[in-house]
Amino acid sequence: MLTQKIESLSGGEKNILQLAKVSASKANMLLMDEPTSHLDIYSQMALEKAISNYKGAILMISHDYHFIVNCADYVLLIEDKTIRKMSMRKFRKMIYANHFDKDYLQIEEKKKALEMDIASALRDTDFERARSLSEKLEEIIKSL
Repeated sequence: MLTQKIESLSGGEKNILQLAKVSASKANMLLMDEPTSHLDIYSQMALEKAISNYKGAILMISHDYHFIVNCADYVLLIEDKTIRKMSMRKFRKMIYANHFDKDYLQIEEKKKALEMDIASALRDTDFERARSLSEKLEEIIKSL
């Protein structure tokens, strides 16, 4: 509602409002600190799309691996008082090797893709497709 006070908004609604304000300002550089925290799946999808269409530079701090992989061209790693620029291909390899076994990561990527497809089907009011995709997601979750 347009007359709603900002202090009455939820954390996610405040984040969305901030993103709207920045996008309206025509800034050519964005600084983002954990932009996906408090966002629902629809908002995350919209943010990923907005970032892919954004023409300026973005400096983002995030612990959301999937979001980083979907939105970043490269990563700056800060470790032991040094900053290292890394390509996304190299970053993925490092993350895979250090934190995931191959099967787990493939399953998580498949789950995320299904969740986004379900959200898209619901947005399009294609409930039959959403139900079918939800069943596939349940099967994956049960297999873990």
